[in-house]
Amino acid sequence: MARSGISKAEVQAARLALIARGENPSIDAVRIEMGNTGSKTTIHRLMRELDVADGEASSAHIDDELMNLVSRLAGRLREQAQGHIDEAQARLDAEKKVLQDTLQQTQRQLADLIERHALQTTKLGTQTATLLSTQKELQKEQKENTRLVQAARDVESRLREKDEQIRSLEAQHLQSHTQCALLQERLDTAVKESEKIQERLTERDQQNRVLELILIKTEVALENLRTAKATGQSPSEG
Repeated sequence: MARSGISKAEVQAARLALIARGENPSIDAVRIEMGNTGSKTTIHRLMRELDVADGEASSAHIDDELMNLVSRLAGRLREQAQGHIDEAQARLDAEKKVLQDTLQQTQRQLADLIERHALQTTKLGTQTATLLSTQKELQKEQKENTRLVQAARDVESRLREKDEQIRSLEAQHLQSHTQCALLQERLDTAVKESEKIQERLTERDQQNRVLELILIKTEVALENLRTAKATGQSPSEG
């Protein structure tokens, strides 16, 4: 049979036991914890009195805990923000290094092809001049002596060989132009990639500024809490 006349100490003990077990200290739960003793009205009144007493006793303690919580939160925000910034910067630096190496290699290949193209152009000009000189000699020999037909045939054979060489050089010249165009396209692509990296760096700088603004606002809130504590005001009154 349930007894009557419960005390505030019994209600406090039952409520603390429920909280220690991770349960909600409701009126019904407290009454059951005390063995279904006492009326709900009395339990409710005593719990309200305990809440008022606990609130007055722990006001200063709550301010300290809130200050510590804000400080820890600000520290974690700084660590997380710096970690993200460092990781992103490392990735961008690695990508930039790869692109720079690729660009330098492409530039070296382009310079080599340009040099080879210049040498081939010079060689083609020399052979063309030689061919013109041979043609003049042939015309002169034909006019001067028709008896040198066999010699003229030999010269014609040499001309055919020269023509083959010229066609071969022209084909090489065209191939060099094609390679130069492909390398120029790769160079343009590398430059575009470099510009994209620069844009991403700019976006990262903007994100860094946003994170810095969050940190500043957090530090301002922390300073407000300190000021409120120093003046004896609650954070909401500040």
